[in-house]
Amino acid sequence: MRRASQELDRAIATSLGENSVARWHVLAAVVDGVGHPMSHLAEATLLTGANLTRLIDGMIADNLVHRKVDDTDRRRVLVFPTRRGQLAYQAMNRAVGASGLDVLATGHGRLAKSLAAMVDQLHTEPATT
Repeated sequence: MRRASQELDRAIATSLGENSVARWHVLAAVVDGVGHPMSHLAEATLLTGANLTRLIDGMIADNLVHRKVDDTDRRRVLVFPTRRGQLAYQAMNRAVGASGLDVLATGHGRLAKSLAAMVDQLHTEPATT
């Protein structure tokens, strides 16, 4: 599974060019515009706190996202896409689509179904050594 994930990330990274897969994941998570906490982005990117903060700082510097303190819970910081971030995400999706990798995301392919079955099996069966 890990190797398949790494190979898929490499293929996506190749199609994204200068943009990283992690940036693509962040933009995918926030593109709805409702604002998402860092904990949600950590799940979406599989990055730890410090690495995620560095990534978000870089994306803020590139005007792809911005932070805002949550109005209901002042301890939480929400991340929103900028207009430039939304446009960048659309361009990234077009690049992935042009590479043919978007077929994997549809779930109709045999590979996608096999990977989904493997993940389901991992969640339902206890790990044995």
